[in-house]
Amino acid sequence: MAARPPPAPCAGPGGRCCGCSGRESDILRQARSSAVCVHPSSWRRLGNSQGQIIESVPPAGPEASEATTDENEDDIQFVSEGPSKSVLEYIDLVCGDNEEPSTCHSDILFPKMPKRQGDFLRFLNVKKVKTDTERNSKNHCGLSKSKESNFKYVEQPIIEENPSCSSKEETDNLVLPDCWNEKQAFMFTEQYKWLEIKEGRLGCKDCSTVRHLGSKAEKHVHVSKEWIAYLVTPNGSNKTTRQASLRKKIREHDVSKAHGKIQDLLKESVNDSISDLVHKQNNKNVDATVKVFNTVYSLVKHNRPLSDIEGAIELQEKNGEVNCLNTRYSATRIAEHIAKEMKMKIFKNIIEENAKICIIIDEASTVSKKSTLVIYLQCTVQSAPAPVMLFVALKELVSTSAECIFNTILSSLNDCGFTNEYLKANLIAFCSDGANTILGKKSGVATKLLENFPKIIIWNCLNYRLQLSLDDSISEIKQVNHFKLFLDKIYSIYHQSNKNQNRLLETVAKDLEIEIIKIGRVMGPRWAACSLQAATAVWHAYPVLYMHFSDSYSGLAKRLANIHFLQDLALMIDILEEFSLLSTALQSRSTNIQKAQKLIKRTIRALENLKIGTGKHESQIEGLIKSDKFKDIPFNKNNKYNALPRSMLIENIIEHMHLRLVSDRNHDESIFNYFDLLEPSTWPYEEITSPWIAGEKKLFHLCEILKYKIDLNDFREFVNNNIKSNNVSIPTTIQKAKKIVNTIAINNAEAERGFNLMNIICTRVRNSLTINHISDLMTINLLGKELADWDATPFVKSWSNCNHRLATDTRVRQKSTKAFFGNQLAIWNLQ
Repeated sequence: MAARPPPAPCAGPGGRCCGCSGRESDILRQARSSAVCVHPSSWRRLGNSQGQIIESVPPAGPEASEATTDENEDDIQFVSEGPSKSVLEYIDLVCGDNEEPSTCHSDILFPKMPKRQGDFLRFLNVKKVKTDTERNSKNHCGLSKSKESNFKYVEQPIIEENPSCSSKEETDNLVLPDCWNEKQAFMFTEQYKWLEIKEGRLGCKDCSTVRHLGSKAEKHVHVSKEWIAYLVTPNGSNKTTRQASLRKKIREHDVSKAHGKIQDLLKESVNDSISDLVHKQNNKNVDATVKVFNTVYSLVKHNRPLSDIEGAIELQEKNGEVNCLNTRYSATRIAEHIAKEMKMKIFKNIIEENAKICIIIDEASTVSKKSTLVIYLQCTVQSAPAPVMLFVALKELVSTSAECIFNTILSSLNDCGFTNEYLKANLIAFCSDGANTILGKKSGVATKLLENFPKIIIWNCLNYRLQLSLDDSISEIKQVNHFKLFLDKIYSIYHQSNKNQNRLLETVAKDLEIEIIKIGRVMGPRWAACSLQAATAVWHAYPVLYMHFSDSYSGLAKRLANIHFLQDLALMIDILEEFSLLSTALQSRSTNIQKAQKLIKRTIRALENLKIGTGKHESQIEGLIKSDKFKDIPFNKNNKYNALPRSMLIENIIEHMHLRLVSDRNHDESIFNYFDLLEPSTWPYEEITSPWIAGEKKLFHLCEILKYKIDLNDFREFVNNNIKSNNVSIPTTIQKAKKIVNTIAINNAEAERGFNLMNIICTRVRNSLTINHISDLMTINLLGKELADWDATPFVKSWSNCNHRLATDTRVRQKSTKAFFGNQLAIWNLQ
């Protein structure tokens, strides 16, 4: 084949070449007839919209003629203005028309050549076909106006592979961007193999497959969500600008670090599939993050500050485990996530099971003097033999009014998924202490609950009612008040002065060598067990107190030397012991409403026996007076000191216990009578016939109280089996009804335990914790499993799904290291 002759240089004004390169001369050979020298890198239009004159401008520098091969055919742009049309038209490629090229009837405009000529020369070779009109008209290079000319250009690609039929069909079926035609779309997808078009938008199929960089992630490097989700669209108001914006976005994504790392991951997956590679990488990331979650979980379960995670992670790094979630801020977010996921999973299961629930609340203040409300739920679960107590939330109260407390309870339950419709169908009881704001008959929280959820049981805490019965009995007997004031005086002496307390302890340690319990208030605003502890402390320290008071407090010493005071102290200890036993038994989690009734009646019988006979401590008085410990105390019977009316005091206590604990003021008839239908031990067997008509009448009311229908046939079978003493299984509906009765909380002891945990978490050192953070820590501590049984993997996966960083992510701020002073370091460098 004969060699192609070199292109002739272009002819500028006066036969001089303008300095364009030979490659550009080859392209511009078509423009010789117009005798206008045009350099592709520099065009300038002069004139108005009616007529345009092209002026040649020298290149701006050596960069003006540089040719690269990175651009594509979209860099072709037109210079047009006003009503005139371009003489040069690029058929099918840019315009996308199948029509013949139109003939220009106006001034000649030359297209602005691309900045990079390599792509243009690769895809296009425009040949000029002269018409008869063109042969008759020739112009010289200058500013003269040419005659009307007709040019025809035939598109002949130099390098172009004919697409297969399948590729063409796929391109034809695609919805393309509005600024592209089919050939443009095919060319870009061939040049960039990762490019895909869906519904007129661009995306990256490689990034969409991998989606996450995993261990290859770096700081400020992330996979674009738009390219993953096929959301890339052109910008601009005209076609040229929109094409340029797409070219820029494609080019930037192709050279981006994130896309390059995705390509590296795909190369590594040659032997393994993408799913296997991603699975292995995710497992590696999850395993590293699980260790951090276990560390945070352990700190929370042991009530340690979350700032300790820095030391714990430092130890793991020392042992070879490198993690990035090593700050207290990350630990706080992890604790929040774990608490949220725990609540979501647990309460979702309860709602799906349609379990009956009972609400328990209490109010207290934090170390920061903020009013808080703790909310618990007791519910019946089929898989559990006994009711389950669940912590719901610790909420800060803006106001302690009944309206604010009621709204806080409802909003907390709604946040956990308990809708008002669910509460109307499954809320059976509400338990709290006897504060007027909570149980007020006119506008209390309980009244508002009854208005929204009718026929629920309002239950006052039995431990609170037990203490009220004791306080009511004492307030009616003046002698008890004198006894209380005397013990309070002892309390104030040893708590207002550290000197007196130290002197007492020194005396006890040196002379008697016994351990004295800290003396507290007697009959104060605490439960009976606290009063018993204070009274017992005085009983054990009785001789030491007399010796101490003989020097400084003669009046108190005379009171201790009175035999009546010692007898009254013994009597109060015996009474408080019975109350303490009952209070402790009522606080047990295994005590239900029927067992509590039996315990209360047993305590009443014990007090009746005490009224007739003598107590344990009363019987020890004669022996103590004769013992060596009390030999230095000159006991006497001073008539000025009025002894406690023993029989009257015990009788008043029994009466008030019946009023406060046995009878039910919230219902016309005692609610225990309905619950006794499920306890055969309380039945009057001599009155029962088969069928038991009186019991079936009560059964209807019991079903309304429990919001659960007990099958009548099951109840009759249950009655017959117990009359005949048949050891057969209890019917299903009776078993379920018994569980629902056990769901009713008899006290708010669990709420008191919650406040105790709150005080352990929020100490004077950690008093900057917010109420929400305290609530999250309490949730993990109360609802979470033990660390050995807890699986952190589901929580880590949900953490990753929320777009949080994993432990292998390196896009974090480096932890600052503590400076080691030179003097300290010099000690270790000694030889």
